[in-house]
Amino acid sequence: MNPWNTVPSADYERHMSHETVGQLAALNEITLEKVEQRYPQTVAVYGACTGNGFAHFVDTQTVYAVDINPAYLATCYDRYDPILNNLVLIQADINHDDVLIPPDSIDLIICHLFLEYVDLDRAFASFRQILRRGGLLNVVLQRSNDTGWVSNTGVTTLRPVAAIANEVTDETLRQQASPDLRFEGSQTYRMPNGKSLVSYDFINGEVTQSTSEESTDFEWPEW
Repeated sequence: MNPWNTVPSADYERHMSHETVGQLAALNEITLEKVEQRYPQTVAVYGACTGNGFAHFVDTQTVYAVDINPAYLATCYDRYDPILNNLVLIQADINHDDVLIPPDSIDLIICHLFLEYVDLDRAFASFRQILRRGGLLNVVLQRSNDTGWVSNTGVTTLRPVAAIANEVTDETLRQQASPDLRFEGSQTYRMPNGKSLVSYDFINGEVTQSTSEESTDFEWPEW
């Protein structure tokens, strides 16, 4: 069984929102930033978990929540179906299952702390299939910076996920995206525990006049 199916949603949220981790708040803000940049009508969230950031999709026509854990999706549905126009749950293990979203239909893909746990070839094949021309793929990757993959917050149920985690390098990510998903820029967020989150933007087939080739560091405030 995939370790993510054994982590209770309460444990996941308690760990991710811990004052020494702070990742839920950071990812929420990154999602808001992408929504305000694109005002998407269709969104697909890979690794939706319990729906962090979904409150920002209230003006979106359709939101697809993709996750391996049915309990996470159930929590996401209970919280956000009442306020969203059309929330579609997709339980799938991307390493083995097709993600059943109409081709060329998505304006914005949110992919936060997801690629470290999955087959990159299959993930990017899915992105390419559903992202319409000019659509935005936002990827957030964790950099552990030699602090260990899972921080010690007293939540022990997340420890097994470290066994299936692989840190995705900047070079590997760009190789997977090239040539049709064009790199638009990245920003680094430094977290309270010494880790970093790096947010990358890729546009499907759209050429821009200027492309940021270097990350901009951002010191995330401590909670």
